[in-house]
Amino acid sequence: MAMLMSQRLTLGFVALVGFGGLVGYLKNDSRKSLIFGGIFAASLYYVYTQLPVNPVYASCIGLGLSATLLGVTGLQFKKSDKVFPAGVMFVVSLIMTEGYIHGVMRSLH
Repeated sequence: MAMLMSQRLTLGFVALVGFGGLVGYLKNDSRKSLIFGGIFAASLYYVYTQLPVNPVYASCIGLGLSATLLGVTGLQFKKSDKVFPAGVMFVVSLIMTEGYIHGVMRSLH
């Protein structure tokens, strides 16, 4: 079975969030980045596995996770004014939040 576009984007988001948590830990010795990056990446991987089976449920979970990341990275970007990593994660989280909203709305029709 071919992978859905929403799955591909979610899998990329998983990799970016997990990698970001790891880099935050290695660069700044931030255990918080490692722990939350791992938790969010694992949760988003669950969304990835559920998208073909139950798209509304998976999109709702993905929406909550991406919206949370959107808020957190938005505050970090505002505080630090650094494009990388906070600004990049803010933009990616915004795109994914919009994608999950689209997935929920499309599935409800």
